[in-house]
Amino acid sequence: MKKTVLTITTIVVASLGFAQKAKVVSAYNYNKAFERSLKCSELVDGLAAINEAINDAEAQTWAKTWYYRGNLYFNVLASKTSKESCVSLDADALEKCTDSYMKAMVLNFQDPELKKLDLEKDEDVMKFMMAIKEAFEGKIKVDDETYNMDIISRKIPGLSGEYGNKGIGQFQNKDYKGAQESFGKSLMLGQFTGKMDTMMMYNTALASELAGDNATAKQVYEGLIMLKYNVDGNGPNLYMSLSKIYKKEGDTAKADEIVKKGRKAYPNDYNLIVTELDGYLASGKHQEALTNLDLAITNNPKNEVLYFARGTVYENLKNEDKAVADYKKAIEIKPDYYDAHFNLGAYFFNKGAEKINEANALPYNETKKFEAMKLEAKKLFETSIPSIEKANELNPKDVDTANMLIKVYTQTEQYDKAKAIKAKYQ
Repeated sequence: MKKTVLTITTIVVASLGFAQKAKVVSAYNYNKAFERSLKCSELVDGLAAINEAINDAEAQTWAKTWYYRGNLYFNVLASKTSKESCVSLDADALEKCTDSYMKAMVLNFQDPELKKLDLEKDEDVMKFMMAIKEAFEGKIKVDDETYNMDIISRKIPGLSGEYGNKGIGQFQNKDYKGAQESFGKSLMLGQFTGKMDTMMMYNTALASELAGDNATAKQVYEGLIMLKYNVDGNGPNLYMSLSKIYKKEGDTAKADEIVKKGRKAYPNDYNLIVTELDGYLASGKHQEALTNLDLAITNNPKNEVLYFARGTVYENLKNEDKAVADYKKAIEIKPDYYDAHFNLGAYFFNKGAEKINEANALPYNETKKFEAMKLEAKKLFETSIPSIEKANELNPKDVDTANMLIKVYTQTEQYDKAKAIKAKYQ
């Protein structure tokens, strides 16, 4: 009797094993049926079968179980371009697909120790990446080479793109932490194909910074600087962002050092020039600012930004003739340079306003001096008009420029023009 019971138990256990194996095979068949018919019902049945199989202690140790599961979820994602989209079957299809393929590749190793890798641990992820590379080189044996080949060459590029798109959506919705995670996964998956996606690195750095993860942001920005990343002209922004993080952390010396490195790499970038100048001016290092700009202009005498920047330094130093000369030189090089027109106009406008204030402060008995100063002020306002008009023409949306133009027209008794400009902004 005891032997009979043991025999029955053995048969039952064996039957359960066969049942789970059958579920895995069924899942495979349902997936193939979907690829022929593109009917979501096939995926529903396939997912039901495979998700039952992964609960079995034995079936969950088979690479093919996870590989078939990954294929089913991959087709859920890929179906969005089909007539009958199946993406609503599972909102977490992307994560489940990725997780399944990763587990399939881990369990595909013949080495028992590699089969134990836990991809939740950073050190194991590094071991995994190295093992996959060595498997492709034939240094490490796997049970089925076609699994790794299919996952890495065909499936992972698509998953990487999906995570990238997900991250963009999260970023646009200001879910910066979610975007950081999605961009990071896209970047990690891309590395399986030997591709270093620097644009995704930049997205990861930006999302990390906005999410407040300064450590990650700094690490990725520094990596991009080493790679000399400058897609869409964002190279200078790497230094700006990195400097800003260090400044926020209170390390102003490091922040200044980063800006200096940025200036060396991108000597003509306006934002870096202005940032460096702000640092010099804030610390009263006006001569350093001028020395820096003089050298830059010697190296690049046709760069209007450099003359404009030096003009602002001269204006701060009250060396007004040189400031005006530099603003005019910037405009000579670039006639539609809004900032130079604005500053030149603002300079003469402010000088006129100063004369008006001086005149108004005179004693009542100094009538002649008062009238003379008013006349000087009017001439200064008239001198400012062409520059302010040009600035308004170049940037009609700027309210500050428009208001300055209204005031200068009023001061020069051109009331109709002042009224016309005022009407545009009401």
